[in-house]
Amino acid sequence: MPMTNGTKDRIRFGPFEADLRTRELWKNGLKLKLGGQPFEILATLLERPGELVTREQLRSKIWSEDTFVDFNHGLNAAVNKLRECLSDSPEEPRYIETLPRRGYRFIAKTERVGDELPAAAPSPQAPGPEPNRLDFHFGQAIPARHIHLPYLYTALTMLFLMAFGIWKVKGPDMRELRLKLERDGKAETGPEVLRAPSIWRLDLTRPGDADARSVVTSARDRNEGPQPSPDGKKLAFMSDRSGSMEIWTSNWDGSSPVKLTNLGGCGSPRWSPDGHWIAFDAKPTGRPAVFLVSADGGRAIPRVEGQSENMVPSWSLDGRWIYFASNRTGEDQVWKVPFLGGQPLQVTRGGGFAAIESYDGQTIYYAKTRFEDPEIWQVLARGGAEALVSPLLRPGIWANWAATEKGILFLSSEGGESRLLEFFDFATRAVHPISTLDQPSFWLSASSDGKSAWYIEGEREVTNASLR
Repeated sequence: MPMTNGTKDRIRFGPFEADLRTRELWKNGLKLKLGGQPFEILATLLERPGELVTREQLRSKIWSEDTFVDFNHGLNAAVNKLRECLSDSPEEPRYIETLPRRGYRFIAKTERVGDELPAAAPSPQAPGPEPNRLDFHFGQAIPARHIHLPYLYTALTMLFLMAFGIWKVKGPDMRELRLKLERDGKAETGPEVLRAPSIWRLDLTRPGDADARSVVTSARDRNEGPQPSPDGKKLAFMSDRSGSMEIWTSNWDGSSPVKLTNLGGCGSPRWSPDGHWIAFDAKPTGRPAVFLVSADGGRAIPRVEGQSENMVPSWSLDGRWIYFASNRTGEDQVWKVPFLGGQPLQVTRGGGFAAIESYDGQTIYYAKTRFEDPEIWQVLARGGAEALVSPLLRPGIWANWAATEKGILFLSSEGGESRLLEFFDFATRAVHPISTLDQPSFWLSASSDGKSAWYIEGEREVTNASLR
């Protein structure tokens, strides 16, 4: 329903009230910390309750026009943050319903209310006697008998954040814990959790064991796109811990991190078969381009640039070619360029993105599109007909799958979230469930022998024993 001067901008649903003018969200009189894209998604849904809001509509309204590869990841992450704030679930939604591959719908009853504060919010002018004044709320004296929960909550939160900041300065650089202070509108001490996003490793030889999952790299900033080196001793990943998104490497356990690039906007790292080079994409001039950098560091070398988008590179088994996706023909297709440089050659004709060559060098696997729930297709490395691998092989997004020697690991969509880890067996053509992640992951990679997988998780409850 469109806004008019006579319609108030505060909308109530359940215990929540959202102010679309000030971009604030309240629950039972307590102001919640929700802003940016998560709040904008909520505001868009609240303006059209009961209606489908497509992913493309959210993209055009909230994301910048030059956002392409990161959009699906960003949207999923923002919706997850919004659901967490609302204590909502994609499997049993009370507020936000997912329509797979289409968008979202707000399903709770809404009510437009006046501009007054939420009913449970205290008034700072509350009348009454004022014995035993306490200087507590930002230096302002407040009667002891009128200290309300929001004031106490705010003060305790500030004290906690100050103590937590001191701990961070003195604590381990690669790990970060925090206490959850709010649960159902009440201030209380909660479980320890890791900040998102962090890189995790899953031992696929025993995926059901409690200690099969371990944290590899966790810091206050983004750590994503993990890729194991061919010998399994190193990881390449993207991180903005230095202030901009760059390519980093570390030991397999996350120790000894080294920054390799200084271009800004880097992503999608891939090791060369000999482990000497890393191909990646970056946007130093505003459009994605393919670069190379030595695994030992040094100057980044541009390999594919131009007016089109050139991104998500990978390597041929012999190291002679670099595959990449480009929209230079007007739609995404898989291309390849010689490692030493030269003229790019088109590989696919019917659409393609994020190609991976098989470990025998005979087949190129690729996502059909860069969008949600892409099919995985294949074409012979020497050329030929393009064909669907299997209708059973359907990852949640183009980065949700990884080829191994015996099959393809992938994260399928469960309730609109990529969290169900499955394995497509080349020999039997069957799909076998492996494990269910605690939270959805945008990125997935695996060792060639299929014994280890790496993925990304957001906030997750952990015990001290699970931290490595």
